[in-house]
Amino acid sequence: MIAKNPIPRRVAITRNYKLDGAWGQEMLDSFTDLIHAADKDALVQHFQPIDGGELPDASNFDLVILTGGTYDLTQPDFEAWVAHLLDWVRDVVSSHPKTKLLGICWGHQAISYALGGKIAYRGGGTLVDVVEIPLTETGRKFFTDFSSLSDMKAQRLHKFHKRIVVEPPRGFRYLAEDHEISMSDSDQVMTFQGHPEMTAKIAQGIIGGQDTSYLADPTPEGIAQLNRNLEKDEDGKEAFSRVMSWAFEN
Repeated sequence: MIAKNPIPRRVAITRNYKLDGAWGQEMLDSFTDLIHAADKDALVQHFQPIDGGELPDASNFDLVILTGGTYDLTQPDFEAWVAHLLDWVRDVVSSHPKTKLLGICWGHQAISYALGGKIAYRGGGTLVDVVEIPLTETGRKFFTDFSSLSDMKAQRLHKFHKRIVVEPPRGFRYLAEDHEISMSDSDQVMTFQGHPEMTAKIAQGIIGGQDTSYLADPTPEGIAQLNRNLEKDEDGKEAFSRVMSWAFEN
């Protein structure tokens, strides 16, 4: 738990996926619960640019989280809300250095793209699983500063994506191999390709929907095995707690 601050911390969660099915709200609730586990007095506000809503005024927030999503950033042209969000990221980095940015999955890709990186489809196809992610020396130091993750050399996180960052932007250092977890040299921005906020229930809710493109094996046996894989042990809550310490540093 982070020490109590006389001025409540303000966090914006920017939802970048359609709110279809119970899992969508459950993911927002998971973010909120993890924020409050770190600081029970934090004020959390939601924004929905994908549905035509406004983006947060960065000057009013200590932290803005960009959630996952499905919009394809490898396309030559973007829908208006995506182009606006990418411009907003650039403005926050250039004009609001005291506001931290945390990008998760699609948010990781969007921040990377906005700042000069390149996104592509991953060679192995869609990845839905709990995966062990090797940490770099920088990442081991960052996460092992937090006692519950002492001597951690890898993190187990939910993965739920088709695309990856293949060329990272300049001005970032990497806490995990293959640009999986990044932090800007300014310490303002942090991104995860994986999902520290995801649970087995949320992931199973997504694959139980109508989009079969996330299923490598859509047979009943394949789906049953995938559901079992999603129940493997993971380190999301512990990792997110350390990230909140970073986010709320003065």
